[in-house]
Amino acid sequence: MKKEIGLKELKTIQMDILDVIQDFCDKNGIHYSLACGTFLGAIRHHGYIPWDDDIDIYLTRKDYNVLVSQFPDVYQHVELVSLERDKHWDRAYAQAFDNRTLIQEEVARNGARGVYIDIYPVDSVPDLDSDWLAYNKKRRFLVHLSEIKYVKLSKDRSIIKNLILLLGKFALIPFSARKIAYWISNNAQTYNGKGLHHSFECVQGMLQKRPFESSLMNDFVKVQFEDREFMIMKDYDAYLSNAYGDYMKFPPEEKRISHHSFEAYWK
Repeated sequence: MKKEIGLKELKTIQMDILDVIQDFCDKNGIHYSLACGTFLGAIRHHGYIPWDDDIDIYLTRKDYNVLVSQFPDVYQHVELVSLERDKHWDRAYAQAFDNRTLIQEEVARNGARGVYIDIYPVDSVPDLDSDWLAYNKKRRFLVHLSEIKYVKLSKDRSIIKNLILLLGKFALIPFSARKIAYWISNNAQTYNGKGLHHSFECVQGMLQKRPFESSLMNDFVKVQFEDREFMIMKDYDAYLSNAYGDYMKFPPEEKRISHHSFEAYWK
């Protein structure tokens, strides 16, 4: 019988994975930063947000490409999957996972292996608000197409919304989730190398709505995260203020919910 992994142990495994990624990055001149709620947790809680249970990191597209191309098949107990590394992978970002574990997700997608952390590339985006809004509309549309491929019909959703979802699934039958992931990845890289000054996590990000200054991904510092130290952008206030506004203020009680949607086991 498989031994289930509890929440506390899950977080320890995730941090162990990031330790391995950090070790590889340090040895190969690659820079990363904690990202999204993980970044916020590091500053506001010195660790996980109490109702959060995952780890996200950012790398510039250049460093992301180095990581996915040079990371060994197995490094200690960690493997890395991405579009470039795995012909079955169907997401436009990478994951590093502990190969001693298994996960069973509520929303089944190709390639899910074990307890993981998400690894997101950061790409250049338009500096002008009008150009950004036009680009972001297309970007979000492509991400929504990806979601339609794997989101299930639900009795908790209205009949109309389920019908729209069903029609979307039929329309996308000719296109695999992996094909759509390539669309997302290619679109994310549209503005790279054009001398622009703003960046965004373009392949998945839906909650944050504003790009941040690209220069934030030039300087990094280690901060406490639980009983470890991990890297963040040095100017954390600029990133977090841009992303969350008053980031030290707690959200309303009803929004303090976990997005945990899988069960994890030791092999």
